[in-house]
Amino acid sequence: MDAVRSTFMQRTRSSSGWTFTAVMALTGSGWAASVNPPQWTLPDDVAPISETIELKLDPRLPTFTGVATIEIELKAKRDVVWVNGHDIEVQSASIRVGDETRKATVRTAENEFIGLDIGAPVGPGHATLQIAYTTQLSDTAKSGPYRRRTDGDWYAFTVFTPIDARRAFPCFDEPRFKIIWNTSIQVKGDDKAFANAPEASVDDQPDGAKLVHFAPTQKIASEVVAFAVGPFDVYDGGHAGARETAVRVLTPRGHGAEGKTAAEATRRVLPKLEAYTGIPYPWAKLDHVGLPEGAFGAVENPGLITYIARALLLPADAPEAKVRALDGLEAHEIAHQWFGNLVTQATWEDVWLSEGFATWFSSEVMDEFEPAANEHVKLEARRARIMAADDSAKSHPVHNPKHTRAEMDSVYDQFPYQKGAAILLTMEGWLGKDKLRDGLRAYLQKYSMSNASSSELAFELSKASGVADVEPVLESLLNHKGVPEIEGRFDCDQGKATIVQAAPPGDKVQAIPVCYRAEGGAAACIVSKSAKTEVAVNGCPTWIEWNSGGMGYFRTRYTGLSAVPPLDQLTAPEKLTLALDLRWSIERGALTREDVAEVMKALEQDPNPDVAAAAAGPKSK
Repeated sequence: MDAVRSTFMQRTRSSSGWTFTAVMALTGSGWAASVNPPQWTLPDDVAPISETIELKLDPRLPTFTGVATIEIELKAKRDVVWVNGHDIEVQSASIRVGDETRKATVRTAENEFIGLDIGAPVGPGHATLQIAYTTQLSDTAKSGPYRRRTDGDWYAFTVFTPIDARRAFPCFDEPRFKIIWNTSIQVKGDDKAFANAPEASVDDQPDGAKLVHFAPTQKIASEVVAFAVGPFDVYDGGHAGARETAVRVLTPRGHGAEGKTAAEATRRVLPKLEAYTGIPYPWAKLDHVGLPEGAFGAVENPGLITYIARALLLPADAPEAKVRALDGLEAHEIAHQWFGNLVTQATWEDVWLSEGFATWFSSEVMDEFEPAANEHVKLEARRARIMAADDSAKSHPVHNPKHTRAEMDSVYDQFPYQKGAAILLTMEGWLGKDKLRDGLRAYLQKYSMSNASSSELAFELSKASGVADVEPVLESLLNHKGVPEIEGRFDCDQGKATIVQAAPPGDKVQAIPVCYRAEGGAAACIVSKSAKTEVAVNGCPTWIEWNSGGMGYFRTRYTGLSAVPPLDQLTAPEKLTLALDLRWSIERGALTREDVAEVMKALEQDPNPDVAAAAAGPKSK
């Protein structure tokens, strides 16, 4: 993106009916505050209430037209109202306040904003913006509104997350602005139109066109508004879940039968997600759309989830591994309907509240299809991979503020997904499965159809569990990079054990939950907040497992094997963690390969393939 500028260029383009004028609203002290463009986020003194989008769209054409009507609340006097818009040509704009409608002069800035100059201050109070415009329907882009040709037919799709709704219509394009959306789309011929909400009515138009009106949505963010247009086949997948939600799969013409496996996957995973959250699926319908191309593997738009077609549309005789992968993919995207859509992160910095949760939650669901002994093993393997990345030069905190479009390119990198999921795994091991579930249910209920932050999540988890340290633990895990390291020391003669914590390079000791289990005893948890933390151990056990359940986000440094538990006393996740920690200890010079050869050989022969792979280590190229 070009550098943000503090002034605007003056230009007029009378042939298209839209006008950009110089904002020479100078005062004795410089630019009037209200005409200065936003630098990255929109001002707080204007809030959208709802938006109506009326589109005229033909997938065969490279552009489409629209009218956006936005109901807003002015919290203070404004003479310029700013909205997001990118690659949008405005034909006309107006603002209505009470019974008065004023024509607005349109101003733009290079940082993806459109300013509507009202001519004189208005507010506070209610107002209505209306903007008629033209925008692009690219046949090469993979985000925003775009089009593709499949088997000779043209289709239009959308991928708006995180900041490309502004390419399709002027809007308040930030996750904190959750509003009601009303959509209507005029299409031609045998094209069909789909959006987030169910179809409400269809009006015939001249020349064989039709105007499809959709029911109003519940409150959702702009980045998950979605629509699709084209001669789709619609596979009727029946109903699923507590509310018997209609399930459909939208495919290119002639491929409808390939939607059957996807619909069956929905009927398997949706009830499990409802059971965990205690909340029925929150939206009026559940359509899955197969995209020929897209910026992401899938996007969780409420009521209109999009996927790359090769992952969604499977033949009836697809291998079991592909069917199970589709179950996992749908579990992730449908999990977002609670974590991300029902409750939305207030800022992009907290995107882990969406992606980390969906990653962790889908693994929890998929564990229900596995033998009990394999619970959490896949999550543990993922945790191992993100720990390796977190210990590299590419590491950054999960909370990673964004200020430019270029920085937004990394908003969905592996840290909010995989470290976010690992953090939730740690919370589950520390607080307990039931307490974590209770806290998450309270969080979803309290912030339903609204926004929330990590601090608000921490409050609900602390309240449900009765544990006071939730916020400092989350702060440590989210705001720091690198992997903490502990070493457990036990003095049998003194009858005490000590956790020695080493901070990641260049950082400080953090608040780390450590759950440990000694020979003959039950697991206990403590939060290590200093370089040395004493822990209670009864008697004189021959071994202590310092990462009970293998769920803590830290590495255990071993200097010898005398206190390593016998392998037959460890669960599969604990054995996987042990293998990785022993390799870590070798890399840190605390052990040699010869020291651990026997135990690693035994781990390599473990019947669980993830444990065996962790012990064998990365294959040489």
